[in-house]
Amino acid sequence: MYTLHFVPDWASLAVRLTLEEFQIPYVASLAEQRDTPEFRKMSPLGLIPAFSTPVGDMCETVAILLWLSDQHPGVAPAAKSPDRAAYLRWLLFINNSIHSHILSLFHPERVSSSDSTDATMQNARNQVQQALSIVNAMVTQDQPSWFQHETPSAICYYLGLLMRWMNGFDATHPAHIPSTNYPALHSMLKGLENRRASRACAELEGLGDTIFTHPTLL
Repeated sequence: MYTLHFVPDWASLAVRLTLEEFQIPYVASLAEQRDTPEFRKMSPLGLIPAFSTPVGDMCETVAILLWLSDQHPGVAPAAKSPDRAAYLRWLLFINNSIHSHILSLFHPERVSSSDSTDATMQNARNQVQQALSIVNAMVTQDQPSWFQHETPSAICYYLGLLMRWMNGFDATHPAHIPSTNYPALHSMLKGLENRRASRACAELEGLGDTIFTHPTLL
């Protein structure tokens, strides 16, 4: 049995959505104390998610999603699938070119001094917008089966979480980058909202009905 150590509406939600989508049994444990030696052994920086498995503990969202894809059919294209290389390429692209820059939008103080906050946020916003345009164009042109709401893989829920956060910010905030600017991705999000996994996670974490397209952030 797996244990997902989570905080509602944090990056752990991408893992939880994947677990629910593929009906992988797990226990959810609210990570209220992240500075304890026990938790830091799982996640050295005290970050969420942490993930306990029968063969050891893990952290880092993408690492957990990749590990699950090796253990459970359907989570991602199989290792010998001709789609595997493209899947890995875009999963890491989203992590490096979107997720990392989103963190600079949310927490500019972590990467810049106070007098550089505005410039840091604007640069991060530009980077995220460029990356989203690239992913939207790829989905529009290639229409990979693993990036469709009818046959979702873990990458759909990972990007869905990131776009949820951006949709949820007030329109005046630099971190508000509406998914409607990216039609193929917005269409996927609308489809994901109606899947059983999304509805289950919305109820479990109190996220509302339109958890990706019109969210209220916690």
